[in-house]
Amino acid sequence: MKSQYIRTDNLSQSDRWAKIISFMFDGSFISVPVFIIICMIVVEDKMAALSWALLCILFGMLIPFLYIFLLYRKNKIYDIHIPEKNKRIKPLFFTLLSYITGLIVLYLLDAPLFLKVIFIMTIISASVYTVITYYWKISMHASYITFVVITFNILLGSWMLLLLPLIPIVGWARVRAKRHTKPQVLTGAGLASVISFLVYYFYGFIS
Repeated sequence: MKSQYIRTDNLSQSDRWAKIISFMFDGSFISVPVFIIICMIVVEDKMAALSWALLCILFGMLIPFLYIFLLYRKNKIYDIHIPEKNKRIKPLFFTLLSYITGLIVLYLLDAPLFLKVIFIMTIISASVYTVITYYWKISMHASYITFVVITFNILLGSWMLLLLPLIPIVGWARVRAKRHTKPQVLTGAGLASVISFLVYYFYGFIS
């Protein structure tokens, strides 16, 4: 069965917005501009920054997304957001392996510390979420947008707190779209906050 998730026919205005927001803030979609912005901030040479961004996108988004898309094309899943908890395990493992490989490559190429820390943080998060997913479905959307908000606040300063409303907006969209419950959204955002703060603090990005 092919996904009907992007269709907005015969939906209320709230449901349409919930689906649009869910797609806009899917990790696979927004990770591209996020990686580019981060690399442009932490790397002075802008051509080098683009090269690092492409490398991060390759291991942090493209390879995991292609695996999920392959599952979709083979009808192993019917929605690229994988709403069924039991079908999330293999993609999570694959994503974890992709990030571990990416981290190794970043170390071998002597990448900027901040980029390596992002991959370390994602590896920790993916490991925790994989274990949780065996028993319960957690909101990856809420987790990722929380990570983005915290990261931009560290890199660009407290005025990035203006992004804070994105967390409840994305959480509302996931609940409204009936893809998650409120506890699943709150847990995703809460775990992302704890992991992000601990890792950034450990590496000295939070004093």
